[in-house]
Amino acid sequence: MINLEFLSELRGKKLLLAFSHGSDSTALFHLLLRENISFDCALFNYKTRASSDCEEASAKELCERFGKRFFSKSAELKNGNFESKARALRYDFFKGLCLEHGYEGLVLAHQLNDYFEWFLMRFSKGAGLANLLGFDESLRLENGEKINIYRPLKNTPKHEILAFLRQNNIKYFNDESNKDESFERNYIRANFSDKFIASFAAGVTRTFEALNADKKVLLGDFAFESGGLFVLKNDEKAINLADKALKKLGVLLSADSRAVAARAMKNKGQIVLSHKVALCANRTFVFIAPLKTSVLKKEFKEECRVLKIPSKIRAFLFLNKDIFKDLKEFLS
Repeated sequence: MINLEFLSELRGKKLLLAFSHGSDSTALFHLLLRENISFDCALFNYKTRASSDCEEASAKELCERFGKRFFSKSAELKNGNFESKARALRYDFFKGLCLEHGYEGLVLAHQLNDYFEWFLMRFSKGAGLANLLGFDESLRLENGEKINIYRPLKNTPKHEILAFLRQNNIKYFNDESNKDESFERNYIRANFSDKFIASFAAGVTRTFEALNADKKVLLGDFAFESGGLFVLKNDEKAINLADKALKKLGVLLSADSRAVAARAMKNKGQIVLSHKVALCANRTFVFIAPLKTSVLKKEFKEECRVLKIPSKIRAFLFLNKDIFKDLKEFLS
């Protein structure tokens, strides 16, 4: 029997389930029904398969049958970097729905095999602790509000999900592209993660719990955080906390970029990562924020100079007056 995580936190909240009608999200749909958890569904149709529209129609019918609101959006993606583009579109869609309809949490169907796949993918690239151990725990909306992300299947292995669907004769769809091993995730899944989890699921779950507990101790906390700005003490923990902050802003550090960031902090420098995030250090703090451009007033620049705020962070603060006000209080 599958036991969902976070049930006490899910009860009584207005929730949005990211739904694809694949095995994981379909199982989670029915398991949430079993637990009398209230939720609605959102599906992003990438039009990548001949069956995509059929899957969307079936998902809509399922939601109507059980009295769930159903939201869908379509987009055809071309050229390279499909996974990254698809994720950005999908999460923008979810964020917009949460903001417009007041959802208090986003529910995702990631399961234990997904966690282990991510671990192996990042492990193979020389990732730091923050990027090695999993996914974001919250979603920041356009108005600056944060909502929690819940993954009730995070400790459930894939083979138990498939067994649940078979035993209950529940219809779901298979994405044939998941068999294409030219995608890194599919290669790791086919050759490593699924086989390993099938034999060692309980031990992997306990290991992830222990590692995440260690992670909280080793990383420490941000000195200041608000609306996409992160300030951390420039000390021995700085690179790991920078990893965490950059991940929240959509930047995953490779081994090379991690080394570049570490040098910038050591040398009190300023760099731009992935053409979109500024990382700037002075003797005391490291500042991380989305890279922005703006014409700055002379008085504002002087305030920043006195507060020792690096130049590449200033445009972001100029465009976010409330964050700047709070930061001034912190730095003073």
